[in-house]
Amino acid sequence: MTPTIEQLAMQVLVTAGTAKNSLYRAIAVAREQHQSLDLTACHDQLLAAHKVQTQMMAKMAAEDLPVTILINHAMDTLMAVQGNYELIMALGPDWH
Repeated sequence: MTPTIEQLAMQVLVTAGTAKNSLYRAIAVAREQHQSLDLTACHDQLLAAHKVQTQMMAKMAAEDLPVTILINHAMDTLMAVQGNYELIMALGPDWH
């Protein structure tokens, strides 16, 4: 069965939230153990969230669906986590 637009939006939201959790957990572990930052889990989760976002956008275009608050929230959450990830990456090798 094809997921609904709401299910896709929730999947983006949950996966982006998991990526955020992974990002902050990786920072905490790196600080506590005095080792380099491993952002692999966060990166993989962001890729998964973007993949679902692409599916969601394609479904919206194909079915001429309106943008809802849930869709806005999902995309905003993904964008915020992606920005945090990119900021950490931009800080350089001392952070990752």
